[in-house]
Amino acid sequence: MIKKIMFLLFLSSLSLFAAKPIVEVGDLPRNSELELYEESEGLFANKLLELYKMGIALESQIRISGHVPEVTLDKPTFEEIEDMDIKTLKKFYKNVKTLESQVINMPDSDRQILLDKISDLENRLRDTIAIYTIEKGAIRNQMLDLMLQRLREIEKQNSENIELVINQNYVNCMDYNTWFSIAGVSKVLISDGLGIVTNDPGIGAQFSVNIGKITGFWNGFELKYEYLSPKLFTEYDYGVTPIVRDQWNSNLNSVMGGGKIEINKTKDLIQAFNLFVGYFWTDGRIYNKSGSYMNWDGGVFSLDYSLAVPSCKFPLELFGGISIYHSFSRKLLLQTPVSGFENIELNKTHVALNIGLKYNLWRTPF
Repeated sequence: MIKKIMFLLFLSSLSLFAAKPIVEVGDLPRNSELELYEESEGLFANKLLELYKMGIALESQIRISGHVPEVTLDKPTFEEIEDMDIKTLKKFYKNVKTLESQVINMPDSDRQILLDKISDLENRLRDTIAIYTIEKGAIRNQMLDLMLQRLREIEKQNSENIELVINQNYVNCMDYNTWFSIAGVSKVLISDGLGIVTNDPGIGAQFSVNIGKITGFWNGFELKYEYLSPKLFTEYDYGVTPIVRDQWNSNLNSVMGGGKIEINKTKDLIQAFNLFVGYFWTDGRIYNKSGSYMNWDGGVFSLDYSLAVPSCKFPLELFGGISIYHSFSRKLLLQTPVSGFENIELNKTHVALNIGLKYNLWRTPF
């Protein structure tokens, strides 16, 4: 029996070789590729957590094999994720490579434990090989259970960290910057039309571009172009019924600059005022009637109250407010070919109420 055990010991000693790491650590990307990680908090966080996960797996393999790791990995902090410093990635990569080298340079852990057990059986249980076989299987099962348990803990922890990163960067976009947005808007004029000029709600569109970071003026500074098709009518009351009524084909264009002033922000709702000033111009003619004309321009002031949900999946804003159109040089004049209503002269200032829905088409965390 002793000869059999010694024979097994001899065979086992022939198989001693460097241990194989449980994970393979590749090369770190070049500096030009690493710069991409500094531009995206999501990419940076995923890479950092990937290195941390490999390091914990190698550290567990070393400890289970009865050795002390040469380096100890600290859990990535939220500050390190938010800073997005390439030096942090390089530090974690260096530590992980150190652990990988330690695993490669140490004896195979399973074989070493087997040799120790064989030696113990040789001294204590020379008369039976069966007990050795049972304990060998128990040790292997115990090692596998410990390693699986540790890996499950690592996976759970990493899943929680990744979920947190995803929630911060892909689900909740509270602190994201909007670079380009589009909106549908409806406006109705509430100014005095002298009982002649009336209007129904007109519809239009807005296109906004954030140029704050480009100009260095203000991160929330936007340029906005708005097109509106007002529904204007002129009614000619000659004291008889029905009253003659003409509809105008009119266009109202505005170019404005301004931005958003947040007044309340929670995880569920963002409330803000949108303040813009700029220049407008408008023209129009009566449908199917020659000799009619309208042309007017001046300054525009717009104030809206907006409600938004800080969601990356549904980046929508509901807004409503007023727009004030004013010309410093002339009144709004509508010319018609209708006798007695050739020149309809209105005020220099006109006010419109508006409501709309905005879609933030392009948003980033930086």
